[in-house]
Formats: sequence, structure tokens, C-alpha cells
Amino acid sequence: MNGIQTISSEEYHSSTALSASLAHILCSQSPLHAWTASHLNPNYKREDAERFEIGTAAHALLLEGNDGVAMIDAPDWRSKAARDERDAARAEGKLPILGKHWNDIRAMVAATGPQLDALKVDPPLLKDGKPEQSLFWEEDGVQCRARLDWLRDDRATIDDYKTTKGSANPAAWTRTLYQIGADIQAAFYLRGLFRVDASDGPEVEWGTVPVFRFVVVEQTAPYALSVVTLDDAAMELAERKVSYAIQTWKRCLETDTWPGYANRVCVAELPGYEESRWLEHEANESALAYTDPGDEVPF
Repeated sequence: MNGIQTISSEEYHSSTALSASLAHILCSQSPLHAWTASHLNPNYKREDAERFEIGTAAHALLLEGNDGVAMIDAPDWRSKAARDERDAARAEGKLPILGKHWNDIRAMVAATGPQLDALKVDPPLLKDGKPEQSLFWEEDGVQCRARLDWLRDDRATIDDYKTTKGSANPAAWTRTLYQIGADIQAAFYLRGLFRVDASDGPEVEWGTVPVFRFVVVEQTAPYALSVVTLDDAAMELAERKVSYAIQTWKRCLETDTWPGYANRVCVAELPGYEESRWLEHEANESALAYTDPGDEVPF
């Protein structure tokens, strides 16, 4: 059923519909990689790496409160008892968290609130709406889905909470944004919001563009926070990427062919930075050859 739905994370992630993460894989890797990472693959296994645990848990605790998480008092998931508790928590719609991460996660979430309150942002971030709203829609015969961290009731904004082990400095995180496909995510989610049935809430008129805002928090003290959004040029390029992903997914579904990388010999062109690096190296070596041992040579 298309529209806005409030469903569990497990139910959402069991769908075979195209998602923003799959669209990013289509754009950055290949259809074969996207198929492998989807439920179309009969051997699909959702990645459950501990390296995602802190960010995912902070996300759940901030947006859903204590009811959205379950602390498991175990050092890791290797024991049967720990795995049983983990599976039971998931069955209840909760996110299991290892006890060793609990204090760090709570500290991160505690630091987030005051920083959000101090921001001069209109409308306020993560307010007057609902968390974890799932969108389902059809576009050109392709079923699509998106799970929104926070959708305002008036649909004026979508807020997306992300944590990073690196820097949340906007200048630094902008580079990360493109590496993880967050630009595609923003365009994909806004696209879905335009297309959901108007009966689910206030209709979003074409020409009235909701704002997609990333709330980025560092995973280490002092858990500094920044808010990042995309300019018009970035959104225009992201829209082109999303259109490419949808059409590629549609073609692969219709033909049941999922190609990998190019099936020909590709030519690696010389990038300008590599040529400059080597010319500088040659110049330094040449200078060294004609310099007295006591002279200083800049490198």
C-alpha cells in the first residue's frame, strides 16, 4: 500500500522496493552490487556490524526514547544468550544495544538536545512531527520506499539525524555527504514526499519545496553538532542521480539482468593532480642533484 505508513524497522527493511541506499549503490557501483544488497537476492543478509551500533542506537534513543532501545548486558553477540536477547528485542520492535556502548550513547544524546535548542532555526529541528515515518510510492512502474527520521506534520521539513566518527564541521562533512550518498537520499526522500497520497496529510504543492536538513553529531566528546542542507545546484544534480537510479532499476527488473562493471577494457586517463605531483617530485630531485650537501632544499 502506497502512502505514509508507521511500521517497524524490520517490516520496512524487508521490502523489495527501491530505497535511497540502493539508488546510491546503483550510482556509485553497479546494478549487480545493488541486487546483491537487496531482498531480490535470495542469499541476502542484512549487515549487522558492530561498527554501526553506536550511531544507530543514538538515532533510536533520540528519536524514539527508551521505548525504542533495549540494553543487552553482554560484551558482544557471540554467546547464544546474548543473541537470544538481541532477537527478542528485535521481535518487540526495539533496537538491541550492547551494554558497553550504553554510557557513550546516552552521553551523545544528552549533548544533542541543548545544542538543538541553541540553534536559531525556523522551523525548529526534530519538533512538531513524528519519527520513523515510512513512505511508499510508485514511479514509472518502480516501487520506491523511504524511511524518514523526522517528518513535520505540515511537511515543511524532513530532518535526518546522522552521527559520525569523523568531524561534523560542515566543511568537512560536506565531503562525507557525497561519499555516503546523502545527496541522493535527500532528493529521493523529497521525491517520495511529493508523490504520496494527499489523503495522508497536507498536500505538498509543486513549487513549494520542503527542506531536507541533516543533523550531524560527532560520536566522541564533546559531541559537537552541525546542521547541513543542500543548495539548488546540489539538489539538481542529486535529482539527476535519482532519475538515473530509478530508470536503471526499472530496466534491470524488466530484463532480469544485473550487470556489474563495464564488460570492456577501460582506459585510465591521467588525472591532473597525479601529473602535478610527479613533476614536482622530478623538480625536487633535480634540485637535489645540483645542490651542495649543506644547502637546504624545500620539499
